[in-house]
Amino acid sequence: MNEPPTAAALLQQGLFHHQRGELSLAMERYVDVLRVNPNDADALYYVAVVACQEGQYKEGAKLARRAIENGPPQARVHNLLGQAHDRLGEPLEAIKQYDKALAINPNLAEAHGNRAGILADAGFPEEALKSYDRALSLHPNATDWLNRGTLLIGMGRIDEAIESYDKAIALDGQSPETHFVRANAMSQMKRWDEALAGYDRAIKLDRNFAPMHRARAAALEALGRADDARLSNETAEAIERAQNAKSTGVT
Repeated sequence: MNEPPTAAALLQQGLFHHQRGELSLAMERYVDVLRVNPNDADALYYVAVVACQEGQYKEGAKLARRAIENGPPQARVHNLLGQAHDRLGEPLEAIKQYDKALAINPNLAEAHGNRAGILADAGFPEEALKSYDRALSLHPNATDWLNRGTLLIGMGRIDEAIESYDKAIALDGQSPETHFVRANAMSQMKRWDEALAGYDRAIKLDRNFAPMHRARAAALEALGRADDARLSNETAEAIERAQNAKSTGVT
């Protein structure tokens, strides 16, 4: 007779499905582990991850706490718990968990980045900037460069913000949001040709976001191209009408 798979084998199967985005199959394997050992910290962590991915943040937080209670200190579990509390609108508890994660592993880039986002929202831009810089020194990624740029815009440091956006685009040139906010920064500096080029890149990636067309129209107006600006505004109006009709069920 074949031996039943071990907990380690079941976890590996779960991770295989998880990485492929097959959450229901992943959950089945994790639950198989918990049937044998309801306090398996790794399985509890991965079930908590799935719960958070599915928007069940209260359940995710509950499972993460069980993983903390039943396993050795793990930075990733406190980081996940921090994310759950953030999503639940509990920033102070989220910060506590990120700090606990970093006390265990000071080099967990994701926790530094998550912590920075909370500090920025709480009105501590200088501390947030330090956290973003630490995160990016450990693991450069487009999201943190984008968020760092947006933080710098709020601090009035537009040139530095543009540099951050450029680094985000170098890592992920397919993000319409990054091209859009970079173009907005160019507009603030009245660098209209560069702003227009940025809006065009953003619209090429996402044609159905009306504010991009509105912002493009403003740049065209500043460049003295009134007819082109009118067409951009008309495009924005058409998108808004279609979206309003869809939301109200009108065809």
